[in-house]
Amino acid sequence: MGTQRRFLLPRLPLERVHVEVTSLCNFACEFCPNPGLERPGGMMDFQLLQAVLEEIAATGVTRRVVFHQQGEPLLYPRLAEAVAHASALGLESCVTTNGALLDTRRVDELVGAGLSHLVVSLQTPDEASFALRGARNLSYAEFETRIVAAVRRILTTPTATQVSVAFLTKPLPRLTLPVFGGEWQLVQHNRQLRRLLERWALLLVEGIGGAPDRAAVVRAVRRTGVLHRNEVRLHPRLLLESRPVGQWPMPERDWGRPWLPARWGYCHGISEHFAILWNGDYTFCCADHNGRTSTANFQEVSLLDYLDSQPVQAALAGFARLRPVHPYCQLCLGGPHPMIVAIKSLGSIVYFKVVNRLRRATRV
Repeated sequence: MGTQRRFLLPRLPLERVHVEVTSLCNFACEFCPNPGLERPGGMMDFQLLQAVLEEIAATGVTRRVVFHQQGEPLLYPRLAEAVAHASALGLESCVTTNGALLDTRRVDELVGAGLSHLVVSLQTPDEASFALRGARNLSYAEFETRIVAAVRRILTTPTATQVSVAFLTKPLPRLTLPVFGGEWQLVQHNRQLRRLLERWALLLVEGIGGAPDRAAVVRAVRRTGVLHRNEVRLHPRLLLESRPVGQWPMPERDWGRPWLPARWGYCHGISEHFAILWNGDYTFCCADHNGRTSTANFQEVSLLDYLDSQPVQAALAGFARLRPVHPYCQLCLGGPHPMIVAIKSLGSIVYFKVVNRLRRATRV
């Protein structure tokens, strides 16, 4: 294990490290690249997972581990053990889940293991949009009931576990995700967004102590909009969020035209986080679903040596000049039309360099 660093960037500790406990998923969402992954699926060996967590803690690479990259982490049979191991090492742990498997047993196991943050990737907040999830043998009514019950159980349990419930909006449809085989049902208008936010806000906190009253919820919801990220605080430990859907870099799909790479732009991947896939491969960021930035494996290269490696340092130096240098980064900031590429390139600089930093600076 490397213990000394040769380069100052990225600065440590990173905001987070994504650890993919499994790439398998029980959903087949139309807006997610997971159903079409080109790399083999699988689950991380538990001894490998323990070694990853121990090295993260020993090196101080980050204090926050997110048990998610692709796949549904609740399918991993030893997830609660992984959370408990992270907790014992003094690490914060986050689990991002689609919510379909959030039964009482799993909720209690995760909370009991010391889970710091549960993110419920609601994404489709009504019955019409739920059709996009590709759920097997699960109705929208069951899905909603499960999520609401899980959130309320956590909020009424004496624990420090934070909960975020998040869903997607789809403003400017042709500049975000294109339509595949029909009409997308994601939220496109402010009125629709505010109606759904208000409904879910009241649904989640009904009868929960410390929650705002209906009038306060309505006032908070009125300030939301489909063009930007929204955060509505419903409880000291509960946040309701929405954000515009982005474009996954999927040049392998048939778009009817070539996928054009970006020549300029910015990303906080690798400077704020990176991912370790279920087989131990490193990737620059959580958006690299097929592992195309994989240049090393944890079982062969230590965390600090990976961050000091030539590909990582080249990517960091490029983004410092607002230039994506890795082919995948160019594709990620690119798109199927020159106008989309220009908007994403400029938008990436504005968002990551200005908006995202201001949002974090003002977050309580």
